[in-house]
Amino acid sequence: MNGRIREEYRELAGFTFDKEQSNETFWYNLAVSFHKGANILCHHEAHILVFLFNAALSIELLFKAIVVANKNKIRFEHNLLKLAKDAEISFSDNQEKTLEFLSEILIWKGRYPTPTNAKIWKNFQDKVLEKHIIRERNGIVGVTRANPETFPSPRNYDVYEVLWNIANKKWSEIQMKKQNSVKY
Repeated sequence: MNGRIREEYRELAGFTFDKEQSNETFWYNLAVSFHKGANILCHHEAHILVFLFNAALSIELLFKAIVVANKNKIRFEHNLLKLAKDAEISFSDNQEKTLEFLSEILIWKGRYPTPTNAKIWKNFQDKVLEKHIIRERNGIVGVTRANPETFPSPRNYDVYEVLWNIANKKWSEIQMKKQNSVKY
């Protein structure tokens, strides 16, 4: 069977690129699956990047589901701050820092030991990651730790879960409006 005939069959079945790309339920269900994966990983001894990648991807997919549900075109990128804006969701400064960090996880840190160039590496280390570090000194003893208000981790799952809940609430509001508009 040639490609043209397969394409005609897909058209007849309604299985087209445009239809799948605008299927808000598919985007949402995939987001929920990665959210469940992140939840499972936070309770097991997986590498933190595996948890973070699943958490970040769940947020990205949820933002895109919201954009599609609002009948807008999705942006095919991983910058969660831009995607949050597209989804018309506001976050606090600390939450935006977390989204910036999770964007880096999606773009490269969750998959590769280094990015494609040293400039991106330096930006992550010196600007993005540094926003999540608390450095304290008590006499001659220095302590460095992750900021519990911005750094998502299995031990600090709530930082991620709050982001998920804010976006999921937006999703639910859109769905409720749709159901109410159908009733009347």
